[in-house]
Amino acid sequence: MTPDGRSAIAYWASVSWRRLRFSAATLAVHEPGSPPRCWSRLSRPPEPAFAGGALAWRVPEVGFSVDGASQRAAFGLRLVQDPRGTADWECRACPAGMRFGIPGGGAVAGLGYAERITFDFPPWALRIQHLRWGRWIAADGVRSIVWLDWRGADRLTAVFVDGVRDPSGLVQDEEVRTSDGVLAFAARTTLHARTLHDIVGRSKPATRVLPTRWLTMEDRKWLSPATLEGAGVEPVTGWAIHEHVRFP
Repeated sequence: MTPDGRSAIAYWASVSWRRLRFSAATLAVHEPGSPPRCWSRLSRPPEPAFAGGALAWRVPEVGFSVDGASQRAAFGLRLVQDPRGTADWECRACPAGMRFGIPGGGAVAGLGYAERITFDFPPWALRIQHLRWGRWIAADGVRSIVWLDWRGADRLTAVFVDGVRDPSGLVQDEEVRTSDGVLAFAARTTLHARTLHDIVGRSKPATRVLPTRWLTMEDRKWLSPATLEGAGVEPVTGWAIHEHVRFP
C-alpha cells in the first residue's frame, strides 16, 4: 500500500500432487480510478526468497520484482492437524517496507505484508463455507492487526495484534474486535471479485486436478481505510486489505 491509495499484490503458488507439478506467479496493481493491471506466468516461475527478514523475488519472464524488509519477527499458526494432514500459516512480514517493480517500468512502494501457507493435503479437503482474512497497518507503520476467520466444520478465529495472538479477537464483516479496541472499516474499494475458474481457467494442469465444484469458489477482496479505536487512547488510522471467500 502507498499513502495515496495505490496497491500491489503478488502471489506465488506451487502444487505437487500425484503426477501433477505446477507453479504460477501473478501480480496485480491497483490505482484509484483505474482498472487493475495484471500480469502472470503459469509455468515454473522462480520462487520468492525470504531470509533474515528480507524478501526478494524476481520474475524476469514477466518483468516484475518484489523487495521487502520486515519490521517485526515472523509469527504463525498451525491451522490443521488431523488425519487429513497438516496446514501451516506463517506471517513472515507485517509490517514491512515493500517495493514492487512493475513490468514496463515504474514501481509501487510503501508498507506491506507477506505470508506463506503450506498444505500437505489437498486444500479442497478443507471443510469451510466462509473464510475471512485481512491485514491492517497503521499509516506510520507502528501498529498492525492480522486476522483469519473460518466458518464451517473447520472453525477457526485468529487475530494477531502487533504480532501477538489476541484470544479475545472477533472478526465481523465491518470490523475486527480485539481485547482493547475495535478496528472499523470505512468505504470499501473492490480490488477483485472473481471465482477460482477466473484465475486458473486457462491452465489445463490446474483444471485437471481441481474438483469442478471448487472452481466456483468466490473471492472478494477490498481495500479500506480503517481506524483502530480503544478506550483512553487516540484513534490510529491506516489501510486494510481484506477478503471474504465463499466455498461451494
